[in-house]
Amino acid sequence: MKIMCETNNGFIISEKDLELRGSGEFFGTRQHGLPEFKIANLFEDIEMLKSVQSVAIKIMEDDPNLEKEKNKKLKEQIENKFKDRIEI
Repeated sequence: MKIMCETNNGFIISEKDLELRGSGEFFGTRQHGLPEFKIANLFEDIEMLKSVQSVAIKIMEDDPNLEKEKNKKLKEQIENKFKDRIEI
């Protein structure tokens, strides 16, 4: 409530909302709530997450189906983590 009394800037209000309530699930149906990150905070670690996204894009460009030996463990982790949420 304090932030809403201090500003009417929607971007500032939504940033505070994201910080307080979290982003919800990336894969799933919940629209709110803290995601299950173990080592990152979406609000505070956005630059690091962008960097990781860049690495993920390079991996997918090089090996879209994660068939190379170097990506075997990564594919296993993805399948285990998201087996009930997305079709792989």
